[in-house]
Amino acid sequence: MKKLLLSLTLVLSYCTISAQTVNGINLEDIPSKYVEVVSTSKLFKIFQVTVYLDYGQISKAKDLSKGHIIGDDGKLMSFNGTMGVLNALEKKGFKYLNQYLVSEGNTKVYRTLLENTNYKRE
Repeated sequence: MKKLLLSLTLVLSYCTISAQTVNGINLEDIPSKYVEVVSTSKLFKIFQVTVYLDYGQISKAKDLSKGHIIGDDGKLMSFNGTMGVLNALEKKGFKYLNQYLVSEGNTKVYRTLLENTNYKRE
C-alpha cells in the first residue's frame, strides 16, 4: 500500500511539474478552438524567439503579458525559433494551420495559427 501511495504521489508531482501555462491556464485546457502564436526574434539572440499565445484573452496592448507561456519553473519560456514553438505546442495537442511573416522595421514577427485539438465545446 505504501508503494502504491508513493508511486501515485510521484506520478502526480510529475504531471504538475510538466505543466506550461498561459494566463494561469494549462496549455491543454485553453478554452478556445483556435489560437495564434506571435513570435519575435530576441534582440541579441537571433535564433531565439519571444512568444505570446493569443486565444482571445488579449484585448489591449497592455494585456500582452496575459499571453506569455510560463514554464514549470514559473519563468517565461524561451524557444529556439518558430519551429521550437511549433514542436512544443504540437506535443500539447495543437495542430498547425497557417503561418505568415510581418516585417515591422528591422523586426520580423511570425504569426502562426493553430487548432487546439484538446478543445471541447461546452
